[in-house]
Amino acid sequence: MMIKRVLQIGIVFLMMAFTLRGQGIDFKAISLKEALEQAKKDEKHVFVLFGTTHCGYSMMTYQRLGTNREIGEFMNARFINVAYGHKDGLNAQSIGELMHLGIDSTHVVLENNEESVLSNYFVSPNFFFLNPQGEITYFFNGSRNMEKRLTRAAKKGLRQKTQVPLFFSTYFNNRMYPKTKRSLEMLSATVLAYHQLELPGYLDFSDPKSVGWADFHLPAENENKALQYLEKSLKMGDYYFNQFLAAVVYDKVGDSERAQMHAKNALENYPKNWQTKQTALIETLLKSKFFESQSD
Repeated sequence: MMIKRVLQIGIVFLMMAFTLRGQGIDFKAISLKEALEQAKKDEKHVFVLFGTTHCGYSMMTYQRLGTNREIGEFMNARFINVAYGHKDGLNAQSIGELMHLGIDSTHVVLENNEESVLSNYFVSPNFFFLNPQGEITYFFNGSRNMEKRLTRAAKKGLRQKTQVPLFFSTYFNNRMYPKTKRSLEMLSATVLAYHQLELPGYLDFSDPKSVGWADFHLPAENENKALQYLEKSLKMGDYYFNQFLAAVVYDKVGDSERAQMHAKNALENYPKNWQTKQTALIETLLKSKFFESQSD
């Protein structure tokens, strides 16, 4: 009887665990641009988790947030939630696949293009909150006391204007741009400028050979907005990605002189402490477009 009773209790716990799985944060399998569009329709904000598939803390955080019902109820009601991760050095398509979570309909989208805007400058995992207009309202990182910290941070992220975290300067791991409130505002403007471009959905941003300059299309109706957001970003400061983006946008609107100036700046004036695979795509694009003929 005792063995039977133990088995019954075990089955009950398994059923409870099965019921609770997947009831946490609902990470959508969509791009950041799509998340912002959905947020406008649903009158929500956007929560972004950036991690890496080779970081245990990132994987643990994704698992905990994806299975915590209380956190899920709070976040799903107020945010469109998305998660992105590097896949450097691992044969895994997502954090979820790597952890074998088995949470139905939850897939982490891996987009190195948007990661280069935001996550290459921070310790993983890191988290961004954006309002429906695409402006970053709050940021924090690390996995310690995740559940408590996320709830507090999310409430700040729901405000319309940017809130600067305490000890914000300690989050940066290189000297790419000023460590101030302007940095988050600059990143926001860069993301908004980037979203004016249209790119084919089949591109693999982890493979420099698969992406060409012609793949970056700027529709005529988006040109003014792209220039507006780009120039706002450049006015606040410069960093690797907005210099690359300036080269793209100015080239697409026919200002070849300014495009080449920013391309040269991106290639020559930034720290070389990134891994080659993180800069290979941008460097390949800039060299082939602006400098290949000069070296012939």
